[in-house]
Amino acid sequence: MHKLVPILMLLVLTAWAAPATAQTPVIPCRVVAEYPHDAGTSTQGLFHLNGVFYESSGGYKRSFVAMVEPKTGRRLKTVPIAPSLFAEGIAPQGDALWMLTWKSGIGLIHALKDLAPSGRFAYRSTFGKTEGWGLAFDGEQFFMSTGKSRLELRDAKDFTLTGTMEVTDEGRPVRLLNELEFVGKWLYANIWKSDRVAIIDPADGKVRAWLDISSLRKRIDQRAGTANGIAYDAAGGRLYVTGKCWDRLFEIKIPELR
Repeated sequence: MHKLVPILMLLVLTAWAAPATAQTPVIPCRVVAEYPHDAGTSTQGLFHLNGVFYESSGGYKRSFVAMVEPKTGRRLKTVPIAPSLFAEGIAPQGDALWMLTWKSGIGLIHALKDLAPSGRFAYRSTFGKTEGWGLAFDGEQFFMSTGKSRLELRDAKDFTLTGTMEVTDEGRPVRLLNELEFVGKWLYANIWKSDRVAIIDPADGKVRAWLDISSLRKRIDQRAGTANGIAYDAAGGRLYVTGKCWDRLFEIKIPELR
Protein backbone atom coordinates (compact mmCIF):
# COMPACT_ATOMS: atom_id res chain seq x y z
CA MET A 1 0.00 0.00 0.00
CA HIS A 2 2.80 2.42 0.97
CA LYS A 3 4.40 1.97 -2.48
CA LEU A 4 1.43 3.75 -4.03
CA VAL A 5 1.89 6.90 -1.95
CA PRO A 6 4.73 8.42 -4.04
CA ILE A 7 2.81 7.67 -7.24
CA LEU A 8 -0.38 9.28 -5.91
CA MET A 9 1.57 12.32 -4.74
CA LEU A 10 3.18 12.62 -8.15
CA LEU A 11 -0.23 12.51 -9.83
CA VAL A 12 -1.60 15.17 -7.50
CA LEU A 13 1.40 17.44 -8.05
CA THR A 14 1.18 16.96 -11.82
CA ALA A 15 -2.50 17.83 -11.86
CA TRP A 16 -1.87 20.88 -9.66
CA ALA A 17 0.96 22.10 -11.88
CA ALA A 18 -0.97 21.63 -15.13
CA PRO A 19 -2.36 24.89 -16.55
CA ALA A 20 -6.12 25.29 -16.13
CA THR A 21 -8.16 25.10 -19.31
CA ALA A 22 -9.36 28.58 -20.24
CA GLN A 23 -13.10 28.71 -20.60
CA THR A 24 -14.72 30.51 -23.49
CA PRO A 25 -15.62 33.99 -22.25
CA VAL A 26 -19.28 34.94 -21.78
CA ILE A 27 -20.03 38.56 -22.66
CA PRO A 28 -23.06 40.42 -21.26
CA CYS A 29 -24.83 42.85 -23.54
CA ARG A 30 -25.49 46.52 -22.84
CA VAL A 31 -28.65 48.04 -24.29
CA VAL A 32 -28.04 51.23 -26.26
CA ALA A 33 -31.61 51.67 -27.51
CA GLU A 34 -34.81 49.71 -27.98
CA TYR A 35 -37.44 49.92 -30.69
CA PRO A 36 -40.89 48.50 -31.38
CA HIS A 37 -40.99 45.10 -33.06
CA ASP A 38 -44.03 43.36 -34.49
CA ALA A 39 -44.95 40.65 -31.97
CA GLY A 40 -46.73 38.82 -34.77
CA THR A 41 -43.46 38.29 -36.63
CA SER A 42 -41.86 34.90 -35.96
CA THR A 43 -38.39 36.10 -36.89
CA GLN A 44 -36.34 33.58 -38.88
CA GLY A 45 -33.89 35.85 -40.68
CA LEU A 46 -32.84 39.48 -40.19
CA PHE A 47 -30.33 41.88 -41.69
CA HIS A 48 -29.82 45.64 -42.00
CA LEU A 49 -29.04 47.32 -45.31
CA ASN A 50 -29.27 50.93 -46.48
CA GLY A 51 -31.17 52.07 -43.42
CA VAL A 52 -33.80 49.33 -43.56
CA PHE A 53 -34.31 45.99 -41.82
CA TYR A 54 -35.11 42.99 -43.98
CA GLU A 55 -36.91 40.30 -42.02
CA SER A 56 -38.43 36.91 -42.73
CA SER A 57 -41.22 35.39 -40.66
CA GLY A 58 -41.89 31.65 -40.54
CA GLY A 59 -44.87 29.35 -40.38
CA TYR A 60 -46.84 27.35 -42.89
CA LYS A 61 -49.62 29.39 -44.54
CA ARG A 62 -48.35 32.55 -42.86
CA SER A 63 -44.71 33.07 -43.90
CA PHE A 64 -43.61 36.39 -45.35
CA VAL A 65 -40.57 38.55 -46.03
CA ALA A 66 -40.66 42.25 -45.24
CA MET A 67 -38.80 45.55 -45.34
CA VAL A 68 -39.11 47.22 -41.94
CA GLU A 69 -38.54 50.76 -40.72
CA PRO A 70 -36.04 50.46 -37.82
CA LYS A 71 -37.30 53.16 -35.47
CA THR A 72 -40.99 52.31 -35.68
CA GLY A 73 -41.03 48.61 -36.52
CA ARG A 74 -43.50 49.44 -39.29
CA ARG A 75 -43.45 47.23 -42.35
CA LEU A 76 -42.68 49.24 -45.45
CA LYS A 77 -43.25 46.31 -47.77
CA THR A 78 -44.56 42.79 -47.12
CA VAL A 79 -44.48 39.88 -49.56
CA PRO A 80 -46.26 36.65 -48.58
CA ILE A 81 -44.56 33.30 -49.20
CA ALA A 82 -46.39 30.33 -50.73
CA PRO A 83 -48.57 28.56 -48.09
CA SER A 84 -46.67 25.29 -48.54
CA LEU A 85 -43.31 26.89 -47.64
CA PHE A 86 -41.88 27.84 -44.24
CA ALA A 87 -39.64 30.91 -44.53
CA GLU A 88 -36.25 30.72 -42.83
CA GLY A 89 -32.90 32.57 -42.96
CA ILE A 90 -32.16 35.43 -45.35
CA ALA A 91 -29.03 37.15 -46.62
CA PRO A 92 -28.25 39.83 -49.21
CA GLN A 93 -26.06 39.10 -52.20
CA GLY A 94 -25.64 41.72 -54.90
CA ASP A 95 -29.04 43.26 -55.60
CA ALA A 96 -30.94 40.21 -54.37
CA LEU A 97 -32.21 38.71 -51.14
CA TRP A 98 -31.69 34.96 -50.83
CA MET A 99 -34.01 33.07 -48.51
CA LEU A 100 -34.04 29.50 -47.25
CA THR A 101 -37.19 27.56 -46.54
CA TRP A 102 -37.30 24.97 -43.82
CA LYS A 103 -37.85 21.41 -45.06
CA SER A 104 -38.66 21.89 -48.74
CA GLY A 105 -35.09 21.73 -50.06
CA ILE A 106 -35.54 24.96 -51.98
CA GLY A 107 -34.74 28.61 -51.47
CA LEU A 108 -36.25 31.76 -52.91
CA ILE A 109 -34.65 34.85 -54.45
CA HIS A 110 -36.24 38.31 -54.18
CA ALA A 111 -35.13 41.71 -55.42
CA LEU A 112 -33.77 43.87 -52.62
CA LYS A 113 -35.36 47.06 -53.94
CA ASP A 114 -38.97 45.89 -53.74
CA LEU A 115 -38.90 42.22 -52.66
CA ALA A 116 -40.27 41.10 -56.01
CA PRO A 117 -39.75 37.31 -56.48
CA SER A 118 -37.05 36.63 -59.06
CA GLY A 119 -36.03 32.98 -58.80
CA ARG A 120 -35.46 29.77 -56.85
CA PHE A 121 -32.49 27.59 -55.93
CA ALA A 122 -31.95 24.14 -54.42
CA TYR A 123 -30.00 23.50 -51.22
CA ARG A 124 -30.13 19.68 -51.18
CA SER A 125 -30.45 16.69 -53.47
CA THR A 126 -33.85 15.18 -54.26
CA PHE A 127 -33.63 12.54 -51.54
CA GLY A 128 -31.59 14.56 -49.04
CA LYS A 129 -32.69 15.40 -45.52
CA THR A 130 -30.92 18.72 -44.99
CA GLU A 131 -33.08 21.47 -43.52
CA GLY A 132 -32.67 25.18 -44.21
CA TRP A 133 -32.25 27.29 -41.06
CA GLY A 134 -29.93 30.32 -41.01
CA LEU A 135 -28.08 32.12 -43.79
CA ALA A 136 -25.28 34.70 -44.01
CA PHE A 137 -23.02 36.01 -46.78
CA ASP A 138 -19.41 37.10 -46.21
CA GLY A 139 -18.96 38.82 -49.56
CA GLU A 140 -17.63 35.70 -51.26
CA GLN A 141 -19.76 32.75 -50.17
CA PHE A 142 -22.85 31.82 -48.20
CA PHE A 143 -22.77 30.19 -44.77
CA MET A 144 -25.83 28.06 -44.08
CA SER A 145 -26.99 26.47 -40.83
CA THR A 146 -29.15 23.36 -40.74
CA GLY A 147 -29.97 23.04 -37.04
CA LYS A 148 -26.90 20.91 -36.40
CA SER A 149 -23.34 21.78 -35.39
CA ARG A 150 -22.05 21.83 -38.95
CA LEU A 151 -22.27 24.86 -41.22
CA GLU A 152 -22.45 24.40 -44.98
CA LEU A 153 -20.48 26.67 -47.30
CA ARG A 154 -22.32 27.54 -50.50
CA ASP A 155 -21.32 29.03 -53.84
CA ALA A 156 -22.45 32.63 -54.35
CA LYS A 157 -23.76 32.01 -57.88
CA ASP A 158 -25.64 28.73 -57.82
CA PHE A 159 -25.64 27.74 -54.12
CA THR A 160 -23.79 24.49 -54.73
CA LEU A 161 -22.13 22.96 -51.67
CA THR A 162 -18.42 23.82 -51.59
CA GLY A 163 -17.49 22.70 -48.07
CA THR A 164 -18.52 22.29 -44.46
CA MET A 165 -17.36 23.65 -41.13
CA GLU A 166 -17.86 22.07 -37.71
CA VAL A 167 -18.58 24.63 -35.00
CA THR A 168 -17.03 23.75 -31.63
CA ASP A 169 -16.65 25.23 -28.17
CA GLU A 170 -13.55 23.91 -26.39
CA GLY A 171 -13.63 20.91 -28.71
CA ARG A 172 -17.31 20.13 -28.20
CA PRO A 173 -19.82 20.45 -31.07
CA VAL A 174 -22.22 23.38 -30.81
CA ARG A 175 -25.60 22.12 -31.99
CA LEU A 176 -28.82 23.86 -32.97
CA LEU A 177 -27.08 26.68 -34.85
CA ASN A 178 -29.81 28.93 -36.20
CA GLU A 179 -29.89 32.53 -37.49
CA LEU A 180 -26.52 33.80 -38.74
CA GLU A 181 -24.96 37.21 -39.22
CA PHE A 182 -21.46 38.47 -39.98
CA VAL A 183 -20.33 41.18 -37.57
CA GLY A 184 -17.00 42.39 -38.82
CA LYS A 185 -14.77 39.34 -39.14
CA TRP A 186 -16.87 37.23 -36.75
CA LEU A 187 -19.86 35.02 -37.52
CA TYR A 188 -22.64 35.34 -34.93
CA ALA A 189 -25.13 32.49 -34.51
CA ASN A 190 -28.30 32.22 -32.48
CA ILE A 191 -28.68 28.89 -30.71
CA TRP A 192 -32.19 27.48 -30.95
CA LYS A 193 -34.12 27.83 -27.66
CA SER A 194 -31.26 29.71 -26.05
CA ASP A 195 -30.57 33.29 -25.00
CA ARG A 196 -26.93 32.99 -25.96
CA VAL A 197 -25.26 33.86 -29.24
CA ALA A 198 -22.13 32.05 -30.40
CA ILE A 199 -19.39 34.30 -31.75
CA ILE A 200 -17.56 32.08 -34.21
CA ASP A 201 -14.24 32.41 -35.98
CA PRO A 202 -15.13 31.50 -39.57
CA ALA A 203 -11.52 30.48 -40.23
CA ASP A 204 -11.76 27.38 -38.04
CA GLY A 205 -15.31 27.16 -36.65
CA LYS A 206 -14.23 27.71 -33.04
CA VAL A 207 -16.45 29.72 -30.70
CA ARG A 208 -14.32 32.60 -29.43
CA ALA A 209 -16.96 34.02 -27.08
CA TRP A 210 -20.60 33.74 -26.05
CA LEU A 211 -22.90 36.74 -26.07
CA ASP A 212 -25.41 36.51 -23.21
CA ILE A 213 -28.65 38.33 -24.03
CA SER A 214 -30.76 36.80 -21.27
CA SER A 215 -31.01 40.20 -19.55
CA LEU A 216 -33.30 41.34 -22.38
CA ARG A 217 -36.03 38.98 -21.15
CA LYS A 218 -37.14 41.46 -18.50
CA ARG A 219 -37.76 44.06 -21.22
CA ILE A 220 -40.06 42.00 -23.46
CA ASP A 221 -43.47 40.38 -23.21
CA GLN A 222 -43.41 37.15 -21.22
CA ARG A 223 -45.11 35.36 -24.13
CA ALA A 224 -42.17 36.08 -26.45
CA GLY A 225 -40.40 33.13 -28.03
CA THR A 226 -36.77 32.22 -28.41
CA ALA A 227 -34.09 34.76 -29.30
CA ASN A 228 -33.57 34.73 -33.05
CA GLY A 229 -32.49 37.60 -35.23
CA ILE A 230 -29.14 39.39 -35.44
CA ALA A 231 -28.54 42.38 -37.67
CA TYR A 232 -25.40 44.46 -38.11
CA ASP A 233 -25.28 47.97 -39.54
CA ALA A 234 -21.75 47.91 -40.88
CA ALA A 235 -21.80 51.58 -41.89
CA GLY A 236 -22.89 52.76 -38.46
CA GLY A 237 -21.24 50.00 -36.42
CA ARG A 238 -24.55 49.16 -34.74
CA LEU A 239 -25.60 45.69 -33.60
CA TYR A 240 -29.24 44.68 -33.24
CA VAL A 241 -30.96 41.61 -31.78
CA THR A 242 -34.55 40.42 -31.45
CA GLY A 243 -36.46 37.14 -31.35
CA LYS A 244 -39.46 35.17 -32.46
CA CYS A 245 -42.61 37.13 -31.60
CA TRP A 246 -40.67 39.67 -29.53
CA ASP A 247 -42.38 43.02 -29.10
CA ARG A 248 -39.03 44.84 -28.96
CA LEU A 249 -35.85 45.01 -31.02
CA PHE A 250 -32.65 46.10 -29.28
CA GLU A 251 -29.51 47.90 -30.29
CA ILE A 252 -26.79 46.51 -28.05
CA LYS A 253 -23.14 47.14 -27.38
CA ILE A 254 -20.48 44.61 -26.47
CA PRO A 255 -16.70 44.86 -25.94
CA GLU A 256 -14.63 44.60 -29.10
CA LEU A 257 -13.18 41.15 -29.73
CA ARG A 258 -9.66 40.70 -31.07
